[in-house]
Amino acid sequence: MSDDRIEQATKALEPQPGAVLSAESALRLVLVLLALWTFLSGLALTFFQDASEATIGGGLNEGQGQAAQRLLGVHLLVLAPIYGALAWEPKRFRLLLWIPYAAQGGVVFATLYDVISGDREFRDGALPLIVAMIFFVLLLYVTFARREPALPAPPKPAEPEQPVPAEESPPG
Repeated sequence: MSDDRIEQATKALEPQPGAVLSAESALRLVLVLLALWTFLSGLALTFFQDASEATIGGGLNEGQGQAAQRLLGVHLLVLAPIYGALAWEPKRFRLLLWIPYAAQGGVVFATLYDVISGDREFRDGALPLIVAMIFFVLLLYVTFARREPALPAPPKPAEPEQPVPAEESPPG
């Protein structure tokens, strides 16, 4: 390999000053992951009630519990495309951006309340609680911890050249 190619390859591996994940891209990524999780949870609750413990943590296994699982699953299947639309065009659907925050915050607070009040054992609510907390914290982080990439300092203006005083020759 020639020296020029090695030098070009080395430069390509160096981090570029503008190559930062923007806050909008990070929000989109979180929303895509949330849409996938919500869609899979909705499918599991609607069609595979035996797998519901992986999504809601159990507690709805008998009688009307399966009907409640299907109802919740359908609601999750409706939410998933909303999250996808928000990820696709967040500026266009900015009036709906509160939905993922409210949904994940609601899951966190409702599950914590159930665990603290003793209505649900922690091991039953751990997975939905942890997943919702992760998404809630990520959503808050990408919203409030935005950092703009540092711009290079503007070049200093060139100082005007001072006329050099002519040297006086001694009288003589």
